[in-house]
Amino acid sequence: MTRSHPRRRKLTTIALAGALTTTLALTACAGGGDASEDGVVTLQLWDTDTRPERTESLQELISMFEAENPDIKVEYLGLPTDSYMQKIGTAIATNSTPDLVTPKASDLSALVAQGALAPIDDLIADGNWEDQLDPGLVDSTRKAVPDGALYMTPATAIADTLYSRADWLADAGLEAPTTWEEFDAAAVALTDQSTGQFGYTIRGGNGFFPQFMEMVYTRAGISEIFDESGKATLDDPAIVEATEKYAELYKATTAESDLTADFKVMIAQFTGGGAGMLSHSIGSYPTMLQTLEPEQIAVHAPFPAANGVEVIGRVTAGFAMFEQSEKKEAAAKFLEFTMSQEGNSFWAEASGYIPGNTAVFEDQWVQDNPAISTAIAASQSPNAVSMNVPYYLPEWTSITGTDMLPDWQRVLQGQMTASEFCSKWADSLTEANERFLELTS
Repeated sequence: MTRSHPRRRKLTTIALAGALTTTLALTACAGGGDASEDGVVTLQLWDTDTRPERTESLQELISMFEAENPDIKVEYLGLPTDSYMQKIGTAIATNSTPDLVTPKASDLSALVAQGALAPIDDLIADGNWEDQLDPGLVDSTRKAVPDGALYMTPATAIADTLYSRADWLADAGLEAPTTWEEFDAAAVALTDQSTGQFGYTIRGGNGFFPQFMEMVYTRAGISEIFDESGKATLDDPAIVEATEKYAELYKATTAESDLTADFKVMIAQFTGGGAGMLSHSIGSYPTMLQTLEPEQIAVHAPFPAANGVEVIGRVTAGFAMFEQSEKKEAAAKFLEFTMSQEGNSFWAEASGYIPGNTAVFEDQWVQDNPAISTAIAASQSPNAVSMNVPYYLPEWTSITGTDMLPDWQRVLQGQMTASEFCSKWADSLTEANERFLELTS
């Protein structure tokens, strides 16, 4: 199944140009204004996630914007995905930043700490387009930085979800699970170790922590990584218990080789007949369709916890402007376009993520994508609470992405208890948070 050809639909949410332009004319940097001698403004956009298909889609988005704004041109530059922050850091230090950038939520804190990005709250308010934005994505984007301001358009979001082989469930006479207890039962029922078939594939290798949060914090019904006192919640009794249940899946209903499984291995097991259930993001769905038919895949929102809370994990990505840009008026028009129904629908569909403009929720392509439509429905539940991941914490990525991994593998192998794991790393996260608070107080 391939994504539909990019559509150039007529803009239906016109919101903001007048008020937005007036505001930006007052706040733009001094230095000769936006226009060049021929009346055309040229913006530079740096992309932090350079991949061939994404580059093609982003250049198409730029072409759509330029068609609507013939007096503005956007020059695209794709940065190396594994070293883009070094390139941006050098540009900040040498006062040579471009006008626009495509940060992730996890990038915002570091960029804001350097004073690199321009806040866009006033632009949104004065342009009267706040009502178009998904409040949950706006909130998640604000929580990515210590000051709670908005430095990036919440253009799209990737969300956690659970996949199951619908054909396997049907063959086993099982309904799709709707509770954690039914999930546990399905994992056992779909496992036949003699044939190499397992009910679930667990992420024991690199990148394990996002799936850990998806399966543990949701089951515990806890959405905060730190409580009000600044203490990490990882050693909360409900999380310890959920960690024990999650770890118990290993080797009982998963392959032993899952000890080092990463995303590619998990997808290969799910699509290749080795695993009946998989937890990952909505971005996995198009990859699965390269091997499986749509009717073979069922998509499930995170199950409610015992306390009734439905914790949903979403990570936003979007577009931002640099504080040093001398072309803020034109740059803001591009930001506006990425959140208009036309621009946002195209970009979200091309990305395979949740759109940030709620009007796009009704677009047919959203309805035709069960991963995205399920994630949207989950976010609209009255019991839904978004997981508050502290991307603002400088040590977050190193602790959860690297330091924890050996101990997590020890837990899976029975060499370390879930309680010991949770206690040790709760202390580490708490100490990291205390160091951060001391530096910023």
